[in-house]
Amino acid sequence: MTSQQPILASERISDVLSRFPNLVDTLIDASPAFRNLRNPIMRHVQSRLVTVSQAAGIAGLNPADLTRKLNVAAGLTNVNIDDGQVGSRADRTSISIDQADVPIAAEIDVRPIMERGEEPFGAIMTAVRTIPPGAGLRLIAGFEPLPLYDVLAKKGFSYQSREIGNGAWEIVFVRSTEDVDLPPSNGSASAGSTIWQSDIAAEVTIDVSELVPPEPMIKILEALEQLQPGSRLLVHHVRRPIHLYDRLNEMGYRHQTRDLGPGKVEVLIEKLFSAS
Repeated sequence: MTSQQPILASERISDVLSRFPNLVDTLIDASPAFRNLRNPIMRHVQSRLVTVSQAAGIAGLNPADLTRKLNVAAGLTNVNIDDGQVGSRADRTSISIDQADVPIAAEIDVRPIMERGEEPFGAIMTAVRTIPPGAGLRLIAGFEPLPLYDVLAKKGFSYQSREIGNGAWEIVFVRSTEDVDLPPSNGSASAGSTIWQSDIAAEVTIDVSELVPPEPMIKILEALEQLQPGSRLLVHHVRRPIHLYDRLNEMGYRHQTRDLGPGKVEVLIEKLFSAS
């Protein structure tokens, strides 16, 4: 019999259900918060957005307990779950916002997007890029979007969340007056650019210098698809990939380009979140 890998708290729900489809029932039995997983459209979207640990946070469960429950239900009983290796909702902090003092620069309700079976991350990131320092984004979602808290914290946002009824949540994200975001529009690097200044090596490096269009874009997008959230891809190119920038912006990637000399360009792309 083929040995199955244990279910990890860091594993996305979509990957868990791909391996063990019957665990939908286990999740719903664990908490009514997972009842939307019975809807194929909502399952298609929501399960790709959260990890087991984040799903536990959404449902108010202990991440280690949920991970154990899923492993037991999958027949993977010889699994040791280290409580210290999984996150919980308690690990996350919000701020107290006097919304009267925060100008709301944009509002977005992603529930219709998700009901169509589409992933809302691109629309959210498009709205995020319109928020000036000190202003807020009001987001309405069908569940508490815990993954977004970490993603937008890296972009200088604090948040306040509240449940507004019928399973819906309102979250106000406020951008810091000290803008730490990257210029997303043209991919150009500046002296103080965070993504270069951090001096963190890219997890994956590819060279598309010898390829002819559209092969460079195809290779870059394929590499990004395999990249883990929070990781970076360094691309060696002969020119600025102008047509790639809009695609990266739509998908919510941070990116910058720097010229190293004639016919020599580097593009550094950070995958903040799963866009698959």
